Amino acid sequence: MPFGAAYYPEQREVNRWEHDLDMMAAAAITALRVGEFAWTRFEPSDGQYDFAWMDRFAALAIRREIRLLMCPPFRTAPAWLVEKDPSVKLETDAGIRLEFGSRYSFCINHAWYREKALTLAAKLAEHYAGKEFILGWHLDNEYGSEPDCHCPICRERFQVWLRSRYGKIERLNQAWGNVFWNLEYSHFAQVPTPRVSETVHSPAHLMNWRRFRSDCNVEMIGLHAGALRKHGAREPITTNFQTWNHRTDYYAAAKSLDACGTNYYPPYGKPWPVEYGLANVRSYKKKNFAVHELRNGAHAVAGAGENTPAPGEVMRLTLHAVGHGADGLYYFRWCACPFGAEQSHGSITDYDGRPKRIYAEVAETGKRLQRLWPLLKGTTVASQIATLFDMPTTWVEETDSSWQGSRCLYMEHYTRIRRAIRKRHLNCDAVGRNGDFGAYKVLVVSQLSPVDDELAEKLAQYVRNGGTLVWHPASGIKNMEAAIYPERLHPALFAMFGVNVREFATSATKEPVAFLYRGAKFDGGLFYDLPVLQGAESLGEYVSAWFAQTPAVTVRKFGRGRAIYVTTFAEERFYMALLGDLCAEAGVKPILDAPVNENLEIVERSAADGRRFIFLLSYAGQEQFVDLPVPMEDIWNREKVQGRCGIKPYGVRVLQAQ
Repeated sequence: MPFGAAYYPEQREVNRWEHDLDMMAAAAITALRVGEFAWTRFEPSDGQYDFAWMDRFAALAIRREIRLLMCPPFRTAPAWLVEKDPSVKLETDAGIRLEFGSRYSFCINHAWYREKALTLAAKLAEHYAGKEFILGWHLDNEYGSEPDCHCPICRERFQVWLRSRYGKIERLNQAWGNVFWNLEYSHFAQVPTPRVSETVHSPAHLMNWRRFRSDCNVEMIGLHAGALRKHGAREPITTNFQTWNHRTDYYAAAKSLDACGTNYYPPYGKPWPVEYGLANVRSYKKKNFAVHELRNGAHAVAGAGENTPAPGEVMRLTLHAVGHGADGLYYFRWCACPFGAEQSHGSITDYDGRPKRIYAEVAETGKRLQRLWPLLKGTTVASQIATLFDMPTTWVEETDSSWQGSRCLYMEHYTRIRRAIRKRHLNCDAVGRNGDFGAYKVLVVSQLSPVDDELAEKLAQYVRNGGTLVWHPASGIKNMEAAIYPERLHPALFAMFGVNVREFATSATKEPVAFLYRGAKFDGGLFYDLPVLQGAESLGEYVSAWFAQTPAVTVRKFGRGRAIYVTTFAEERFYMALLGDLCAEAGVKPILDAPVNENLEIVERSAADGRRFIFLLSYAGQEQFVDLPVPMEDIWNREKVQGRCGIKPYGVRVLQAQ
């Protein structure tokens, strides 16, 4: 498997290249990600290209059996390009043109800028495609992480996009509800981008702006990949999505890629890292992926918490990624850089190229992965339960409006539910609204704000066919223009849930309301739908606040399946109870039948031929234990284990199960 790091030959003295490559070879490094910030070195002046320096580096790398993941740059333009046409600079919602001197400060819709970037990609493909040292192609870096551009080019493109979507301005006015606040337009040229104004813009305006900006990124990713393929690239094409950045519909963008990738920087010293990022990227194409930036050494930042890995944590983090479906790994970065904005960033070797403490751990990890990969190759993460991750919901929930509530609610609640599922030792997928719901026995919707007729019917059909659906407040209440349905629920969902949810209540963060579920008491928070049962049954009621005895959890049998309505955003302990029950009733079995352990993660990769590999990952400074049902072989540590199995502090075991 590709095992490597991000490396920048243009940032190192040429006479240090061989030293660095020798250190890499000794650490079992097989791949390097290169080139994403090297536009000026590749094209020193307009139309003049220089690849000789990268050729020299590539020759030295392949001699050591190290291959390159080549990154055609896009959003870090050269100074000469900006000097030639300053209109390429991004314009913020406040009307400020971002100055050259940082990164991602350029308009991705600027025609000449696009032309220059795509020409560079074509030249790189013509020069490097098919070379033995080219492992694949990585488009730019962190597509979609720049601020929104509101320049005249983007405004005009937005208006054209709206005309294509609505046809007539009257349809836009009606869909957006522009009669509110006297916002009706006479023609599309009047529609602005949502720049700084007295207060918030219309929810429909913001929703469509997010769709438009996402479409811009998706289009550019497609054009970038297309330029490589058109000019000879046959190697796999990928890029690094940021699963915490919801500005781009990655499900749509993934269609232009051969494989997906992500950045991954979870905290050290903390149980249960944000594995949702790995599950999400695995869902974009429903296949394994690569981590193109994986955390390693501590950042040299005074006061930074959860920043310094204890011995074993880098190896554990690496195997955590592999266990969740990573088939390629690149640490960021190989050597520390003494200059530039990220001079304090963690790295494997120091500013002078000498090994830091974690070098030996990385080297040992690489050597073991080389031995392990022939066994793991072809395995995937198979799940019978999934959470629904929805990009349009993030666009609704993350609008900058006091009327929307916390912008963090969607991700906090989504993460809480996933933690509860994982602590039950269950593999858990993520699935998008266009994904295959029928692949799962249990589907959990943490929130799903905008729902159209097609999605409502798809959810109903999932339950009719025998699925178990878990629902929450603020779900199914809006159409795709962010307008609320008159009865606060899509009409087609009433029959499935068997409740009326016109009434609701709210509470402050530190004012939870208790409810019962199967005799146990739990806390709900923030929002409370107050359902009137119309065919559903109550599984538990509120026991505090003025709405005590109102159902808190309901169930409705619908077709061959069940629709569960959780009417509040509950604590993690509740989801462990509810989902443990629902999975057991649906026949979803844990990877190992083991007690809940806050400090032990259990994940499994398997293959169609019956091969199973169980990863035991410790997040504690003390030895952890799990009871094994049968003797197994730990292929990571090369030992046989049975009965009560110990996992060393921050340790790893990979058990081959028969």
